[in-house]
Amino acid sequence: MAENETPDLYLIWSNEHGGWWGPGGYGYKKTLAGAGTFTRERAIEICRDALPTAMHIGMISEIPVRLSDVRAFLNGSAVPSTVI
Repeated sequence: MAENETPDLYLIWSNEHGGWWGPGGYGYKKTLAGAGTFTRERAIEICRDALPTAMHIGMISEIPVRLSDVRAFLNGSAVPSTVI
C-alpha cells in the first residue's frame, strides 16, 4: 500500500502520566521513538474513555495526536535524540 493510501496513525499523549502511550497500550514512554501507534478510531476511543479521569487531575488526561502532524512539526528541526 502506498504511503498516501495508509490510514492516519495516532499517538496518545498522557497528561496524567507525562508520557506517550506505549505500543499496544502498555506502559508510558518518554520518547517518541518508544511510543505506540493507534488507528484514529482506537485513539479517540481510548482518549474518550479516559475523560472521567480529567476531574481528579484537573485537565484532559489523554490526548490523541496525529503522527503525520508530529512528523511535519519536527521536519528539519534539530531535536535531541532523547526526545524522538
